[in-house]
Amino acid sequence: MLLAGVVAEPSAVSAGSFEQADAGGDRDPADVLAERYAPIVMLKEQDDECDATGEQYEPTAVEIVLDNPEVVLRQVGPGDPVLLTAPSANDLFRVGDGTYLDFPGDALRPGCTFERDFRRFAEDVRPTVYAYVVQQPDRPDQLALQYWFFWYYNLWNNQHEGDWEGIQLVFDASSVDEALTMEPSSVGYAQHEGGERVEWTDTRLEREGDRPVVYSSAGSHASYFTTAVFLGRGPSEGFGCDDTTGPSRRLDPEVVRLPATVDDPDDPLAWLMYDGRWGERRPGPYNGPTGPRDKERWSAPIDWHDDLRTSSVVVPAGESGAAALVSGFCSVVEWGSVQVIDFQVQPIRFVLLVAIVALVLSRLVRRTVWDRVALTPIVARRRLGQILRAAPRWYRRRTGPLVLTGLVHVPVAFVVGSMLALLHVLPFSRQVIHLGGEDTALRLVLTLLVGGVANLIANQVVIAAVTQVLRDDLLSGVDAIRAVAARWSELASALLRAIVIVGALLISVVGIPWGVRQLVRYQFIAQAVMVDGQGGAAALRRSSELVRGRWFHTAIAVAFLNGALALATTTIGLLLLVSLQTLPLWAFSLLVSLTSVLLVPLLAIAQTLLYGDAVAEREGAEVAQPDELVVSR
Repeated sequence: MLLAGVVAEPSAVSAGSFEQADAGGDRDPADVLAERYAPIVMLKEQDDECDATGEQYEPTAVEIVLDNPEVVLRQVGPGDPVLLTAPSANDLFRVGDGTYLDFPGDALRPGCTFERDFRRFAEDVRPTVYAYVVQQPDRPDQLALQYWFFWYYNLWNNQHEGDWEGIQLVFDASSVDEALTMEPSSVGYAQHEGGERVEWTDTRLEREGDRPVVYSSAGSHASYFTTAVFLGRGPSEGFGCDDTTGPSRRLDPEVVRLPATVDDPDDPLAWLMYDGRWGERRPGPYNGPTGPRDKERWSAPIDWHDDLRTSSVVVPAGESGAAALVSGFCSVVEWGSVQVIDFQVQPIRFVLLVAIVALVLSRLVRRTVWDRVALTPIVARRRLGQILRAAPRWYRRRTGPLVLTGLVHVPVAFVVGSMLALLHVLPFSRQVIHLGGEDTALRLVLTLLVGGVANLIANQVVIAAVTQVLRDDLLSGVDAIRAVAARWSELASALLRAIVIVGALLISVVGIPWGVRQLVRYQFIAQAVMVDGQGGAAALRRSSELVRGRWFHTAIAVAFLNGALALATTTIGLLLLVSLQTLPLWAFSLLVSLTSVLLVPLLAIAQTLLYGDAVAEREGAEVAQPDELVVSR
């Protein structure tokens, strides 16, 4: 049964030391316990108003949405009619679970509305946490001290109005009085639909005296023991990055103790009995949350505590230069999470989309030929399926030289990092970025532009070297790289012209279609330089000539090859991040670079064979012979 002290008249207490709390001698023991372990909440600082990379909200009192003329109570049903405007705690006590509170603004298109409204509503309200002391009926030898945090809005993959989070301390005690004589045995922090627990004496738990320090993830409000970027996940909420990194600001919330139940509708805490939702009704994980009494841990705290994880997945981000890498990783994870959520919310639409994509891919697969054909000569008619089968065979045949040519990506990775760092140091670019804000499209465009151009150059150098290896079966990787170096000026001239032309068209917006057109037409620049001996503008003309009349074929083939490479490297990167949690960023970056070293030559082989097919079509060369008719070396 629940403790008698728990159902006593609730009262608000200020956080302070245990000695101060107990000084009166007549305090309710549950109040003393709640005050003694009152959590300290650390929030990621914002650089500017509406900066979603920092924490926009604070744990607050529910009174900011009660008796508020801008909040309405709706009845679930046709049109979700408004039952009441500015509902009070008394009103919530009297309505059932088929209702929900609706805050001003659109939960799925928050903009800055919710942050600005929160600042207005909570202007004169202290940060608040709600304490609840409870025993699970079938676990009388343990006692739970819970702290519930109410947040006005949840800005994560599953955006929604209202958010109830919290932490829990567990004592090996059968009463509140006994708990006051000992330390907690363990503490659990709620994270999405699960959480993490540690022993009270664990070094991962930061404390100020008896008060646990809670690092709240910006936007999602998941609670963590330290500062880092974590891979958060929940069964229905999807997965994404939880960021508790600093600088942080410290909150010392007021503590309000909750009773187990409220019988008087005029009680200020009558809202506790509300069974509806604390936020706008939306499908699936976008729905507003139910209150504390409807959560598993309210009635079965020990069972919930025992099911918590003992660790969290950390995304390595400790060294300089990590921001761009972690941001890119988190964007990929967030995109994947949104797809998972969309599947849960609208499974029929998702299945139809997958079916359409599968149908298109199956038609493309059936339109090509997958026969095994000879690897040589390079200039021969080969269908895309035959090229895809030939590329891995070429790779196995000349693995050493081809891997060596891929090593060009290692210095390029260094160059990319240096260029990105330089953008933040140069006075002009730094001022432009600062004017645009830290979380703007401008920063993303600059990052993608620099990284995209550098990787484009790296790929073309690899393709040029691979072309040399494929042309001369006796050529070593070092000799292939030397051959590229000997023609570096011609290759650089051609690439620079292509980058300027395509970049200018894409940046102009109206010229985007022509930019895409030219991008595809310039796919054979490296081969035009290394095989045809062209340079500068002549290499561009040669590549365009080979693509003419087969633009869509080239576009589809190149898009498929680059998409497969991106998918493979991203998948490997995700697996590394999840499986090697303690790996420092420099080691992770090295492994990702080595992945490119190993995979980019495959792309280069396929693109070189695609070039050979274009030349063969232009010159009327023969179709590549079936492999069984070719005498092996």
